Amino acid sequence: MLDGHSSIVLSIDASPCGRYLATASKDKTMRLWHIPSQRCVAVATGHTEAIGSVALSKKVGCYDVGGKASENGAGAFAVTASKDRTLKVWPLPGAAVINRWADGKGGENALNARLSARAHEKDINIVSVAPNDSLIATGSQDKQVKLWRATDLALHGTLKGHKRGVWDCQFSPHDKVVATASGDRTLKLWSIADCSCVRTFQGHMAGVLRVRFLATGLQLISSGSDGLIKLWTVRTNECESTMDGHNDKIWALDLSPCGTALFSGGADSKIAVWRDTTKERDDAVREAEEQNILMEQKLSNHLRNKQYEKALIIALELDKPYQVLKVLTEIVEKDTKNGRGIETLQKHVIKWSPDRLKQVLKYCREWNTRARNSHIAMLVVKAVVTTIPAAKLALSYEGIPEILAGIAPYAERHFDRLDRMVGDSYLLDFTLFSMGSLHGSNNEGYNEWAERSKYVLPPKEAEGKIQIGGSLIVGGKKNKGNDSDSSDDSIVTIGESDTDSSSDES
Repeated sequence: MLDGHSSIVLSIDASPCGRYLATASKDKTMRLWHIPSQRCVAVATGHTEAIGSVALSKKVGCYDVGGKASENGAGAFAVTASKDRTLKVWPLPGAAVINRWADGKGGENALNARLSARAHEKDINIVSVAPNDSLIATGSQDKQVKLWRATDLALHGTLKGHKRGVWDCQFSPHDKVVATASGDRTLKLWSIADCSCVRTFQGHMAGVLRVRFLATGLQLISSGSDGLIKLWTVRTNECESTMDGHNDKIWALDLSPCGTALFSGGADSKIAVWRDTTKERDDAVREAEEQNILMEQKLSNHLRNKQYEKALIIALELDKPYQVLKVLTEIVEKDTKNGRGIETLQKHVIKWSPDRLKQVLKYCREWNTRARNSHIAMLVVKAVVTTIPAAKLALSYEGIPEILAGIAPYAERHFDRLDRMVGDSYLLDFTLFSMGSLHGSNNEGYNEWAERSKYVLPPKEAEGKIQIGGSLIVGGKKNKGNDSDSSDDSIVTIGESDTDSSSDES
């Protein structure tokens, strides 16, 4: 427990070397703590309003720099942003001096501000330092983020684009970009070189309060007023994961130095620790893929050896509907040849658990939508309803009645189709019988029909040719005895009207 401030502590930051801690409070002071001794070694006073944010320099080596070099800006420093809209830079005297302060029994030492500037027109919510200590970024309620040179607090550039106040801004550990979080529910990624917005991330349902870069700089983690933590991929602008562990606004968010743990604190008075399980998840996926390949090989071996019952078990475990259909088809065909009906299917149904039974019936519901698979689907349903009592299916197996209700409409449609096919087959049998094609050499029925059938008008002969219904038949014989009755040029066909050909006879 570090006791020293007289009012609420609003911000805290630790040095990258892990030896020092800076805290900012509503009591208008910033305190520097020596972590090994748990003592406050220095106090910075000079702001006229509450200090809302504090940040320490990020270069580890600069904390050992002391003397005049430290006072001139070559050493470590602390930077504070206050409600009085000013930004101040406080040089640290170096590790040797701070260690003496921690070992001494004297009072608290004072830090003097080396630089000060009026940064924004409204309250400053956040201040952060670049990884190389060259720039300082401030975010304000005036919807702007400003970049300042750490050596002289000269303005480097202004980032404009947010529609509401900016709650957080962080430098990338590897690239020359800055990430900002705003009350307009967006995250933005800015180029330091030209102060342009290069990415916008949308997905939070309320204002975004904190943002951090992951160790690689390729992903962002953010927290918002909606109580959610989101993981973003910079390259794709996509939200990869959403974590829900708080019931109120998440004001604090930070990563462990090794990057394997995430810490979040919310207005619900909870601090949550999140562990990176990416490696374990990838290992589990890889192991599942290997197991899946092994099971598929066993399935292929069983199918090749015609061990269909073992193949059915593996196909159901792998959740492969097509393979299950293929195996069930083979089982049904085998039982049909042996005259056993659906005995094998019924034996399997008895062994199936409720979840397995539901899985198979869902397959049947899908198969039944296609006519060529409906036969197998209906046989499986028949095996189920003839093995398990209907009352047990309705009461003991949750979800089974709904699945069967989905099977019924297509089953009725298939039965109607089969009824029509049976009726059409009788018509086909009658047609073939009438044509004499079903009785081999016995053509009695056809011959009787041919004898009873007569032409509407008898065929006519002309010049040794016969013409019936307008069709010319070559090879007909002319009746010489009828020359006196008709002219050589007279041709009468079936269907012609009885008109005199007086011009031809003359």
